[in-house]
Amino acid sequence: MASALSIGFLLALVAAHTLLAAVLTRYFRIALDTRGGAAVFTVTGIPVVLLGSTYLFSGLLGLGPDLASPAIVLTLLVAVPIGLGALVDVLYVPPPEDVDLPETWE
Repeated sequence: MASALSIGFLLALVAAHTLLAAVLTRYFRIALDTRGGAAVFTVTGIPVVLLGSTYLFSGLLGLGPDLASPAIVLTLLVAVPIGLGALVDVLYVPPPEDVDLPETWE
């Protein structure tokens, strides 16, 4: 049975992964001017970062509960945060084209 501390760490890791996925999705949308480039990097680049973070915190440091299945780990700590992060970026943050930026730095 998982302790309250390990469940809390799992929820914190899911929230941190969601925030990281939203920020990286926004970065790819701003940095890439192509229509499908941001989607490709979101689907291929962000999972690598999240898998590394999951391996570091859950594997090497041994934090969080034992989820008993790699499929549950991938779903809960990679797929769900990518979906939520992309959803937050696409639905709740204005598109990069609508944001006015200054012409020069001052």
